[in-house]
Amino acid sequence: MPRKTLRPTPRFSVLMMGAATIVTAFIIGIETAGDVRPITLIEAESGEIKGDVNGSGSIDLGDAIAILEIVQGYRDPTPEELKADPSGDGLLTVDDALRILATLDAR
Repeated sequence: MPRKTLRPTPRFSVLMMGAATIVTAFIIGIETAGDVRPITLIEAESGEIKGDVNGSGSIDLGDAIAILEIVQGYRDPTPEELKADPSGDGLLTVDDALRILATLDAR
């Protein structure tokens, strides 16, 4: 009568390789855990785009129109619109509208 040898099934082999990988990763992790150093907290900038006066998420013709409406006195600027000032001087002027139009023309 021929002798049968036990062969591991593919599922068993994968299970053993996975267990060996986890044990190895754990051992390496324990050895290197002392090398961890704290880092400085980095905060993301606000999502404001300079020149996006109308708050659409991009600079477009609507921003130039909004600035010209404010400059002509048709409406008062909101604090958000003033923060989006393209030149960064805190004022919305005709120059800001021209700057936006030049940016759009360059695209």
